[in-house]
Amino acid sequence: MKMISIEEARGLVLDKLPPRQAEHVHFQAALHRVLAEDLRASMDIPPFNRAAVDGYALRSADVRSAPAVLVLAGEVRAGGEASVALVPGQAIAVATGAPVPAGADAVQMLEQVQIAAEGRRVTVLQSVEPGQNIVPRGFEATLGETVLESGRTLGPAEIAVLATFGYTHAPVWRRPRVALLATGDELVEVEGTPRAGQIRNSNAYSLTAQLNCLGIEPEYLGIALDDPEDLRCKVVAGLEREVLIISGGASIGPYDLVKGIFEEIGVKILFARVAVRPGKPTVFGCKGDTLVFGLPGNPVSSLVSFENFVRPALGRMCGFARPDLERVEGELQTTIRQVPGRTAFMPAVLSWTRGGWTVDPLLWKGSGDIIGFSRSDSLVVFPSDRDSLVRGERVEALLLPDYFTRRR
Repeated sequence: MKMISIEEARGLVLDKLPPRQAEHVHFQAALHRVLAEDLRASMDIPPFNRAAVDGYALRSADVRSAPAVLVLAGEVRAGGEASVALVPGQAIAVATGAPVPAGADAVQMLEQVQIAAEGRRVTVLQSVEPGQNIVPRGFEATLGETVLESGRTLGPAEIAVLATFGYTHAPVWRRPRVALLATGDELVEVEGTPRAGQIRNSNAYSLTAQLNCLGIEPEYLGIALDDPEDLRCKVVAGLEREVLIISGGASIGPYDLVKGIFEEIGVKILFARVAVRPGKPTVFGCKGDTLVFGLPGNPVSSLVSFENFVRPALGRMCGFARPDLERVEGELQTTIRQVPGRTAFMPAVLSWTRGGWTVDPLLWKGSGDIIGFSRSDSLVVFPSDRDSLVRGERVEALLLPDYFTRRR
């Protein structure tokens, strides 16, 4: 199977995305989920004329020639009911958020009012305009108005909107069910002790973390041995989910069995080699509506391939309009080189100065060097037709998903 460009590979992946499905979840569990339909106001907000300050509700005409003395006719607290209507010459004490009594068209703040010693009269020191310090009914939203649009990612403010209108459950796009499988006799789990020739399994956990960044909790199927029967059994189990991600075994070595197993059990392979560095032996296929990704075994290759191919697919399945890594342009701080022919992604550190972004490539030791890669917060995009990028030129960089948390 021929090697294809990263653009072709991404296009093939996105063309195979199944239709999104909606579900209703409790509004407190909807944080960072994507709304699947418009939500409308179930009532006016505020549902009454609301006092914007602590003060006195009054008729603005009564204090046009301030100072003016008014009779204190009562009090309305927040959460209380304005049961007494105001008549000319009167004022009623109101708290912030309280209903403004009928007959009042303004509220004067406490700082501009003096209370008589007997507590029955108030002197208003300054005039007010009609409507001053009152939030009118329906000012923020009216019954039936769209308050949250389909496609919006729900953050803390949107959760408050759901609560405001009594939406105990929210319609959101369902996250895909993802199975995750590592392969290779050389792997042992984190708590194990590697024998000679073995290493601990790190890819399954970096991939789990990357999926968690999308809000997805995968089902981990463990490590498949370099044995056709064991691999076949675990792959078949993974195909019961909507997405299967396999780490390792996708290259062309004698023990790279993934592609052969895919073909044997009816997975249609759409590409198996991509002109990208790192991550060339990335496999993508499908069986029915199930998407299957075979990612390289080298840890940096696995991580970068996920960001290039898996994130755009799963993010869209979750409803995100732009799930791809954020791209910025900055000034390269060091000349870097590569053999042309493949689009390269090189680890870097981004900084913001008054003049804009600066991009500082990191020294690292190849696609197995996850330790060196862990010091990066971004990736320099190295075009496939270039053999060098020169210090001082403008280059494109991708922000890794935890860029901003690394900056805290």
